Amino acid sequence: MRRKSPSRNALRDHGIAGVWGFAEATFFFVVPDVWTSWVGLRRPKRALGTTVSALGGAMAGGAATYWWGRKVAANTSRKALVKIPAVTDAMISEVEQEIAESGAASLLRGPTRGVPYKLYARAAGLQRTSLVGFLAWTVPGRMIRFIVVTSAVSGIAAVGRRRFPGLSERSISTVFWICWSAFYAVFIPLKSHRGRTSAQQFTVT
Repeated sequence: MRRKSPSRNALRDHGIAGVWGFAEATFFFVVPDVWTSWVGLRRPKRALGTTVSALGGAMAGGAATYWWGRKVAANTSRKALVKIPAVTDAMISEVEQEIAESGAASLLRGPTRGVPYKLYARAAGLQRTSLVGFLAWTVPGRMIRFIVVTSAVSGIAAVGRRRFPGLSERSISTVFWICWSAFYAVFIPLKSHRGRTSAQQFTVT
């Protein structure tokens, strides 16, 4: 079988990053950092390039979610979003409040608290925040985390190869997927539990 040329491999990596960024900005719940950091295991320079593709996809998906949030009834979009893993009704309400108070700049808080970008896109559309402004804030709001996560994984893999020269690429890949699987195994139940707790506190208040 013929091997794919480096240019075709690069095109594939960027294409997947872009599609993944779009999907996660709409209804997919796994972040594109998974793919960009996977590329970073073996091709760190290309991986940093794929973060730009992931950003482009995220901006396109964010625009789509923005218009969706603007056009459909608030209750309809809320019901659709709470079906996504790790998204809760309380989280949606918190994001709506943040957008109302701070505008699109509030999406910078999302990555630090594990709040999906799509919730900010929907709230911005619902409250008719400027789409241009929202997309402008999307750049730092998405790109900082993409670069940090991708660079960190690339760096850890490089250090691992130097310190453990006998470590096979299969072992490195296995550790990579175990770590991401463990993250989501903890993250989804944790966010769901916190969301229920916040909702109960809000009801009592």
